[in-house]
Amino acid sequence: MAANSLLASAVQALCVVAWRGAEGANAELLAKSLDTNPVVVRRILKALERGGLVRLRSGRNGGVELARAPADISLEDIHRAIEPDGALFALRARGNPRCPVQATVTRALPPVFQAADEAVAGVLRRTTLAALAHQIPPPN
Repeated sequence: MAANSLLASAVQALCVVAWRGAEGANAELLAKSLDTNPVVVRRILKALERGGLVRLRSGRNGGVELARAPADISLEDIHRAIEPDGALFALRARGNPRCPVQATVTRALPPVFQAADEAVAGVLRRTTLAALAHQIPPPN
């Protein structure tokens, strides 16, 4: 099972926007930073816009800007915007209801997963976009 890198991609895109400041950024620039297709970046940006984290401008002089100060955007905010369902861990959708292992795991894992989700959310909540963006060297 592969790890989901969507949060990392969204954080990197927002760090680029924060780092560039008034110079602005657009999907093409963000796609270069992420080494991905601009269409992928636009999907991420739309989710971030729905989450109230960015404002998008369309057209020839279009681009993206932060809707809030970097210090007011936590990684938890970003995670909620791109993963609205929020949970990091979930039970398998299917299983053999007659299997005693399945029954035990289905009963035992939810509190473990909930505690893990809460721990991760706490770390994400305490980490701001500003804290990450300040680690980026200034442009030349």
